[in-house]
Amino acid sequence: MGERPRRHDEIKGATVLLTGWSRGRERDIADALGTISTRPVDLDDVELPFVALPKVTLEKAEAARDLLVEAGGSVDLQDAWVTRDAPRPVAARPVCPFCGSTKTQPYTHAGPAAKTSMKCTTCGQRFRVSSR
Repeated sequence: MGERPRRHDEIKGATVLLTGWSRGRERDIADALGTISTRPVDLDDVELPFVALPKVTLEKAEAARDLLVEAGGSVDLQDAWVTRDAPRPVAARPVCPFCGSTKTQPYTHAGPAAKTSMKCTTCGQRFRVSSR
């Protein structure tokens, strides 16, 4: 995965490398590559190792590996940092009971036993949030 540190929007993934295939299984390999690739692949022009699928999640990489191995291919997975498919879900902020605005923020409080409070950035009112 290299020496660089992971960014906040990356997860551990893999790159799928086709390193070879069994004789007589060229058609099966071409079909498998056509299934996992976005572009057609001509096996006569392929230089090994061939990047069959670059930087994908581990689930997608393992599925592609299984498909290529079943077709008679020899496959290697290389670890890689992969950008997340979707952003992390953001916690919904409660609506201000005074003005109805969704522009609220946690209000700092004193002590570990204090109840959770929120502050509306629109009207400036503080209110308590029911804990679940």
